[in-house]
Amino acid sequence: MADQVAKQSADAEAPSAWAKRLARWRGVWEQSVPRRCVTRALEIQITDRMMALAAQAFLALMPLVIVLAAAAPQGVSDGLVDAMRTRAGLGDSDTTENVESIASSAAEAGVTAFGSLLVLLSATSFSRALQRVYERTWRVAPGGLRSAWRPLAWIVGMIAYFVLLGFTFKITHSGGPLTVIRVGIAVCGSIALWWWTPFVLLSGRVRWRALVPTALCTALGTMGLGVVSARYVPHLLSTNESRYGTIGVAFAIESWLVVLFAVVLAATVLGAVLVDTRGRLGVWARGAVEHDGWQRTPKSGKFAAWTEDAHGDGTDKTSDEARDGTPGQAPGEASGKAPETPADGEEDPGVAQR
Repeated sequence: MADQVAKQSADAEAPSAWAKRLARWRGVWEQSVPRRCVTRALEIQITDRMMALAAQAFLALMPLVIVLAAAAPQGVSDGLVDAMRTRAGLGDSDTTENVESIASSAAEAGVTAFGSLLVLLSATSFSRALQRVYERTWRVAPGGLRSAWRPLAWIVGMIAYFVLLGFTFKITHSGGPLTVIRVGIAVCGSIALWWWTPFVLLSGRVRWRALVPTALCTALGTMGLGVVSARYVPHLLSTNESRYGTIGVAFAIESWLVVLFAVVLAATVLGAVLVDTRGRLGVWARGAVEHDGWQRTPKSGKFAAWTEDAHGDGTDKTSDEARDGTPGQAPGEASGKAPETPADGEEDPGVAQR
């Protein structure tokens, strides 16, 4: 009787089949890539970051594009406006004509070296914000003073990219077979840009191979957004412009920038999570079997902040061999002290043990 009661009690306490399945599914979800992407996105506060990046891009990058269009040759300037029509979906609206008139007015008035330098330095506020987002997404410490020049270098690289893009759109404007060349150059340029961007802003602490998923995801996302923008953004701009005037156009462009950086940050999170994943997917993403194989030590030396982040605390953790000496070397030799010898009449402890 007692055994039967104990058996019934054990059967009642044992989890049911549905409970086991639920626990198994929960474990699979906890280790899945979507769940880890959501966790990483919440960790970097993706909503606040994409809003901040959109605002800084509107205030910092747009003046830089206008100055660049004014200072560039006529062909490159026309190509930049054409690229804005294609990528941002501006079309042939009054807003595009206003941008062209502003650029032509600035070109006629002349762009001073001081004004260009001021716009360039103000644009680094955006690149610094983007750098902080990449560092938080990849969970690395700030680079410090050694990487202070990298946001400015990224802005210079972006200027070169804009010039190349404008020149490409100018020489392939006639259509036909040149359209295929334009699309190919635009795709390759987008992949190269988003492959080079995290490498520079992360101070070279992530291997090139590990940044391939981020570059591919970001390039595909931004190009897909460009296709959608070309269809819907012109209608949105014209509607806002007719209803609210210039302020409505500003709101529409700001909204488009928010969506753009939502795509960029989502692709960045996905790339970082894939690299940090264990198993075959993670090995393919980071290009190494080791879980920390995505890490890279810059040629200029290891950052102190990078070392602290890798160890989890600020202490200098050296190995026992580094503290006591090299392998095969006695502790006394590593510390520079001569080994102690037994005094006269005393027996060597090692001999006594033998």
